[in-house]
Order: sequence, then structure tokens, then C-alpha cells
Amino acid sequence: MCGIGGYFLTPTGQAPAGFLEEMRHSLHHRGPDGSAIHKTGRAGFVHTRLSIIDIEGGAQPFIHPLSSQKTSGAEAMLVANGEIYNYEALRSETTFEYATRSDCEVALPLWLQGGTDFACSLRGMYALALYNGVDETGCLVRDAFGIKPLYYVATEQGVFFGSEPAALARACAARTAPNLVSAAMVLDRQYDAHLATEQTGIWGQIKKLLPGETLDIEQGRVIARCYDRPLDTSLRQRPATVETLDQLLEDSVYHHQRSDVPFGMFLSGGVDSSALLAMMARLNDTAVTAYSLRFDSHTVADETEKAHLIARKTGAEFIEITYDRDMFWQQAGLAALACDEPAADYAILPTLCLAERASRDVKVVLSGEGGDEFFAGYGRYRASRRLVGAKPLMRPGPALKAGILRQDIATSLRERQHALSIAYAAPSFADKLLRPSSALRQLQRQDSETWLPDNLLVKLDRCLMRCGVEGRTPFIDKITSPYGYHLPASAKIRGRQSKYLLKQWLETYLPEAEPFQRKQGFSVPVGDWIAEKADIIAPLLARQPLIESLVSAADLHQVLASAGHNTAMLSWRLLFMGLWHQIHYCGVPADQPIDAILAPY
Repeated sequence: MCGIGGYFLTPTGQAPAGFLEEMRHSLHHRGPDGSAIHKTGRAGFVHTRLSIIDIEGGAQPFIHPLSSQKTSGAEAMLVANGEIYNYEALRSETTFEYATRSDCEVALPLWLQGGTDFACSLRGMYALALYNGVDETGCLVRDAFGIKPLYYVATEQGVFFGSEPAALARACAARTAPNLVSAAMVLDRQYDAHLATEQTGIWGQIKKLLPGETLDIEQGRVIARCYDRPLDTSLRQRPATVETLDQLLEDSVYHHQRSDVPFGMFLSGGVDSSALLAMMARLNDTAVTAYSLRFDSHTVADETEKAHLIARKTGAEFIEITYDRDMFWQQAGLAALACDEPAADYAILPTLCLAERASRDVKVVLSGEGGDEFFAGYGRYRASRRLVGAKPLMRPGPALKAGILRQDIATSLRERQHALSIAYAAPSFADKLLRPSSALRQLQRQDSETWLPDNLLVKLDRCLMRCGVEGRTPFIDKITSPYGYHLPASAKIRGRQSKYLLKQWLETYLPEAEPFQRKQGFSVPVGDWIAEKADIIAPLLARQPLIESLVSAADLHQVLASAGHNTAMLSWRLLFMGLWHQIHYCGVPADQPIDAILAPY
């Protein structure tokens, strides 16, 4: 797990002065254990390292000399962020003189020998940049589910890339005014949802590789794109049985535990994290360290007692953290700093807190993201499958419903959401009635391509990497995910029960988790905390440049002062976006209280 950056120059292109050094500095938090820069031909790569596998010998960039009659001293080069879990099997299939025991080095010979299709053979999470100095070709690669981030800018000088857009904007001097429709989308939907054909997001000319996307680059120009789409694979579906799921889950957790450093897991007490802990306990002889968080509030559900019970039954070491209003006022800016691609999910607050605590003990944490998307855990899946009265998933959110957006912004936002609703059309009446499994997959597909990579995985990557911790997701995997996705609808939803097969597995192997009990749901009491200080925060937000360009000042106080569910989400998103702009665009330090960050400067 690391930070990567670099460039592929055109024949006459030049990199901005100090580009690689600036990227190294900006991405230090992603790789605090070491860093290196290498230039060869018309490419330059930088790598900041979080040492997980081959601690002593796995430093990057990986450099391999190439013999060529055309170019004397030519080299091939690779930088990688992530983990390739099937690297041992892949290494055994190549005739290559490896310099390290690193899991990621295998990508270099696979690319040199097989071309860009090599990514389809990789099992893991990764963002890769590769370069061949003989013919001045290269590629950028992102894993199939978008677990690891990768951004790029294509200019007349060449293609520039990095793990985080804020770092890329600083190094390229590519900072433009935020895209206001994208910012409004965050207020309305929590993240910047847009079509793949829309090449610009909130950071303007900085673009993001799609999940599974590979960009072919020749002489500093993007010349082709290809995609790794494991959900589209039409392999014979394995049986929808507890025994089959057990085999697949054991295999996935086993591979996701590969590490030369200590690892732990995040435990909420819900189905997904409880299943992970049950399997980790089976596979490990020593106690698993499980981190759980509770809120110092009586207005939200508290499942730490259940999490503690599950930890005790599995023999895990249970570490509980309490998050209170004082921590919120002091640390919300750090959460906005971490999420430079804005994901206004209030779960970033506890996730960042858990990551900081875990970083004192471990470098790797397993987490349950993906269970809901691939095994159909959301209540909205049940609701959207109704034959009559089902609501579309891509419908107006609290910002549009509250009518607080400026008219021109609201109109543009509705146009974008309309385009998204066409691209991700709801299942037809006939599909729901005659092809229920296909109809359910249609709903899951939308989440796996938008909500998961653009919100949940942004949260996990940024919050953990800000603290120098690697997050791993066994439910998001080239074997486990397609299995869940292609299960028949009856194995995923029965009556009011979602994730049916996964709950059956958990009831079999850890009945104390009581998976078929009604779920309490996860919430953060930010609405209450913001409402308590609405008189202070509202006038500061009203003068904040981004917020001022999006909403009417007259509406702000009313939204912030209300602690209702919808207004709580909206008030947090307004606050988050104000903090985000102050920190990433105005240069205000993030390590201070909310009111100090928002104060006029």
C-alpha cells in the first residue's frame, strides 16, 4: 500500500519544475516508510512506501534493464499501490529474474510479455503505472472494483498521474475552480456521481480511471483503453449453498491476510464484519485484534455491546473507542483533508478515528465493505423490486428536496441526475416479474459502479492511508464478488431478509451474531452536534466561497438548526463541503476546530 505519481512525456514535453519532489512530499502520508524517484527515457515515477510484504527488499520503483538494438541502456519501470494476492502463482508462470519478494513486481513481466490484457489475471487491489523505455510506451491500470484510486491529467506536455487529486493539482499547478454541479451532487447524494462519459469531476481537468480501466500510453498520449470486468464473466455459477460460500470466504480471507506485518480488523457487530471475524478466528492461531467504535450519544444506535460479545466468542482482542462531540469539533477538518475526492459520508469520522487508533498496533486492517453490494444487503434493493410503487435509486436527494440550491445549479443537477437515471434505468415490470435475479443484479450493478468505488472505497482508502494503514476488503474480490453478484435472487433476498445466504453462513458458524435479527443501522449523531452550534456555524458557512455559490444564506440556518434525519445529512454535507473547500482550495490548516477553519481569512 503506497502512494504513486509520475509522468509520461510527449517527444517535446516537459514536466513542471519539481513535479516528482512535490508528489513525493504530498503523498508521504500514504507511504511513510520510504520513498524513491526514478527517471528513464521520457518517464519519471515516484513512490512512497508503506512496507507490508518483503519489508527489507520491496522498495520501488521496480526497474528492469531491457536489451534493444534501438536503445542503449533502456529500462522498464513499474510503480504500484496495493496488493496482488495471487502473486506467487503468477510468478511461477513467468521466466523472469525477480529482484524482490514483493507481490507487485510480478506485474512488470506480465505486462512486458503479454500486453495490457495482463490485468485480467491479477487478483487484488492495485493502481499501477508501467513504462517501456525501448518504444516509449506505458500504461496506467486500476483494479477491477476501484478499491485503489488513480487520477491523471492529459496535457500537451504529456500524461501526469497520482494517487490523490489534491497532490496532482499541486504538482501540476492544475487547480481550477471546483465544478459547481459536482459540488452540488455531493450535497444531494453524498458523493460526485457522474457518467463514465463525463470526463470531468469536481477537480476539473483531473480525471479518474474507472474501476478496471487500463490506459495505453504511447509517447505521452493516451491511445487506447480497455477494461477488466469480472462481473460480466459468464462462468458456470457455483451452488448457492452455505458450504460453497464457506470455501470461497475462507479462500478470500486467507489471501487478504497475506502480510509480513501485524493485521487487525474493524468490527461493527453487523453481519459483514462479524462474518470476517469468524473466518479470521478460524484461520489464525493467535487472537485477532478487533477495533470497534461507539458514540457518546443517546440518539443513535450502539452495537458495541454486541460487537464485544462477538469478539469474546471468537477469542478476539477487543479494542473499543468512544467518539464524542469534542472530537467531532476538533477532528472534522482532518476528515475533510483526508477525503480530497469529496465523499461526504459521515462514516468518514469514525473511520478516521478507528484508523488512527489501529495505526498504533497494526499496518493492515480487514473491513467488511462490499458485503451489502454483492450479497444484496440494502433495504433499497427490496424496495426497488416491488412490482408497484418502487422508487428509482437515482432520485433527488435532500438538497434538491429542501430547495436550497441556487436555481441554475439545481437545474443542471437535475439534468445530470436524469442522465444517470437513464444510464441506470430501473428494472422493468417484466424483469421484476419474470427475471427477478436479473432485475436484482441490475440494481446491484449501479451500486458496484458508483456508490461503492466513488463513496465507500474513497472513505476507506483516504481515511486509512491518512494514518498509514492499509485497508483490505475480502468481500470485494474477483472470486467472492462475482459469486455473490450472480447468486439467484432467492439466495440474497427472502421476504424482509437481505443477504440471506451470508446470514445463513453466519448463523451456522457464529450463531451468537444473531444475523436474522432486525438490523439497527449505522448512524452518526452529527446532526445533533451541528444543531447545537448552528448559530455559530451558519453565518460562517454562509460566507464560505463554495457554499455561497451553491445555496442561499437564508436557508442555511434553518437546515443546520434542525436535527431531523434528512436535514442532519444535509447539514453535515454542507459543513463538510465548506471545510473541504477551505482546506483544499483556500489553504487553511485542517488541524484546528471547525469554527477556526471556517473563519474569514
